[in-house]
Amino acid sequence: LTHWTEAGVRARRIAVDYASHSAHVEELKDELLDVLAPIEPQAGRIPVYSTVTGQVEDGSGFDAAYWFTNLRQTVEFETATRKLLADGYGVFVESSPHPVVSLGVQETIEDTEGAS
Repeated sequence: LTHWTEAGVRARRIAVDYASHSAHVEELKDELLDVLAPIEPQAGRIPVYSTVTGQVEDGSGFDAAYWFTNLRQTVEFETATRKLLADGYGVFVESSPHPVVSLGVQETIEDTEGAS
């Protein structure tokens, strides 16, 4: 943490028992799939730009395996943001107890505008 902070990288320690989006989550796989098994996904009326697939989804595939994958794999947040921008969206609102994605959205917007 000290090394990256001194190198100018925005970094902070988060108090958790496992590292999300890493192999550490594998230890929880069976438990998570069991706990999430009752989820019965349905297609929604509003499309979702998935940070699991980076694509537009209707929600019908958001079962236990989807949510485990969401926690386990690398987040496709930039891919989803670029897709939103390409589809004409330009206003982004972050609603979170720990807002951390606003900077990434801003950087992606700036990068996208610079590429046009």
